[in-house]
Formats: sequence, structure tokens, C-alpha cells
Amino acid sequence: MKNIILGILLILLAYQSRSQDINSSQFYSIPSNINPAFTGFFNHDFYAAASDKNQWSSVTGPYQTIGATAQLSLLKNKRPSSIIGTGIDIVHDRAGATHFNTTNISLSFSYLQVLDKKYSHILGFGIQNGLSFRKFDLSKATFGNQYNGFDGFDPNMNPIENGLNTKQLDYNLAIGSVYSYAPKAHSNLYVGFSAFNLIRPNLSFYEGQENRQFSRFAAMVGGEVTLKGTWSMLPSALFQKQGPNMEIMFGTFARYGLMHNRAEKLAINFGLWYRYMDAIIPAIKMEYKGLNITVNYDINVSKLTKVSRFNGSGEVSISYSGLLFKEHKKPIKPLFCPTMSF
Repeated sequence: MKNIILGILLILLAYQSRSQDINSSQFYSIPSNINPAFTGFFNHDFYAAASDKNQWSSVTGPYQTIGATAQLSLLKNKRPSSIIGTGIDIVHDRAGATHFNTTNISLSFSYLQVLDKKYSHILGFGIQNGLSFRKFDLSKATFGNQYNGFDGFDPNMNPIENGLNTKQLDYNLAIGSVYSYAPKAHSNLYVGFSAFNLIRPNLSFYEGQENRQFSRFAAMVGGEVTLKGTWSMLPSALFQKQGPNMEIMFGTFARYGLMHNRAEKLAINFGLWYRYMDAIIPAIKMEYKGLNITVNYDINVSKLTKVSRFNGSGEVSISYSGLLFKEHKKPIKPLFCPTMSF
């Protein structure tokens, strides 16, 4: 009985959360979803990543989110003190018993400028334009007019309500900024601010009704601190506010280089994050040159633990960054971009 009640609550929660954006515990795998200014903010020429998240599969139908990004960091070989970033993000989410599908396709652009001769201070701005397509399976939904008052629920009765649409297409706009201080390799600090859903599209599936999507505001801070030997810490914190909903998440990776030469970039990372009043998130990441594989699991510690039994969601991502251009004009001072755990 408890599982049935919780299943109903989770379905209702899923519909209520449609006014919120899709989120991920591995926010660092597709950083442009947090801040478009992060687009192209890496030391290589290109970055590509894909992620898959499954949530609440132990309680009700699984909630699945998959995402992918492809980004370019341009202009380094022409003007080493400037970076132009461009990228495309695709995120697809399926939630609840009605297979509520949301697909976001976004194009991001950024401009990053070195502020000093030592190449330590970088300031950047970004913009993101996107389309959001939403739909649900009407055959899996139930409505009040399908209860006939005699035998109870009658699936043969017409569930269509006047003015109800099952598909929706919206436009979204986001902006962001980032500042980074990196005095040397593997030692940096960055902070970024962003705002999403500035257009505030109407999410209602009923004609003539309004349910405006809340704008989402995000702030992120993080960096890398070198310790003894080949150990380093990569702490980060994320704050997001969207309407009445708020998310606070913080934690760190402890990185151990398996090779004394950091250029080999063979390392293992042990991570632990905490999402306030929601989940404890252990993670592990393997690095080999430009290839990263990250796995994490959200251990639910919210009020749903009585039925979820601390089960939450699992997420895995794979990313790769590398060089596209054979000739690079080396700056007077190496350009150290921030380490955002990718």
C-alpha cells in the first residue's frame, strides 16, 4: 500500500516539477547546462560528452535523462589571449507513468578574454538559444470524465478534454558570465553566474490557460588545489533557484595521478557530494589522457526514504577532449583554463 501511495505522490511530483528544468548530479559533464559562459572553456580544441541518468526505478517507473554535448574552443591558435566557444547540447528526459517526454536542443556561444599579461585572469560571457519540445502519452493518462459514477473507472470512455494538447514547442534564452584565476597549472579558482528561461514560455497543455515556466538562476564556484605528490582536490559548489524551488549542492573530487608526469593524465578521482536535504552522492572517475568516465549514485536521504529505502538514482557519463588543429601559436604564458572536473 505504501508503494502505491508513494508512486502516486511521485507521479504528481513529476507533473509539478515540469515547471523546473532538467537537472543532473554530474552538472560538470555538460557545464553549458549550468552556464553558457562555460562553453569552450577548456584547454583543448574540442570537448564531447554523453550522460545517462536513471531515477526512482526502485519505487515506480524509472525516470530517465540522457544528455550529450559537443563543443569547440576556437581562436587560441590565432589570438592566444582570447577564446571563442561554441557548442550544441541535447538533453532528453522521460518521466512518470504517462511517459512525459522533454527534449531540449540548445546552441551556446561564449567569448573569453585574458585580462593580464601573466595569463592568470580570464573573464567570459556566454549566451544560449534553445528549443524545448514536450509531449506525453494520452493513452497512459486518466481523467475525471472517465469515471462513470456506477462502475468506477471506464477506460473506454473518451478521455479527451476540450482544448487539451499533447505536444508543445517552446523557445528558451539563457545568459551567463564566468571569472577564472589560474596562477599556474593545476591551481585555479573560478566563479560563474547565469540565468535561464528568460523568455518564460507557457507550459500549459490547455488552450487559453497560462502556466509560465520560472526563470532559473544559478551560481557555481570551484577550482583545483594541488596537494603533495600527485594528489589534488577539486571542490565545487552549485546553487540554483527556480521559482519556489532551490538546489544547493557541494562536494569535491580527490584526484590521484597514477603517473608522475601529469602530461600522461592517467588518474583516478574519488568524489563525494551532498545535495541539501535530498541526497548523498558518491562518485568515481577514471582519466586517461583526454578520456574521462564517471559513475555516481544518489543515495536518497529526503522524506521519501521510508519507501525508497535510500535508493535514488544512478548516473554515468563519458567525455573526451582533444586537439583538432595541428599548429598552435603558443602564448607567452600558458593559458590555464579552470578545472571543472571534466
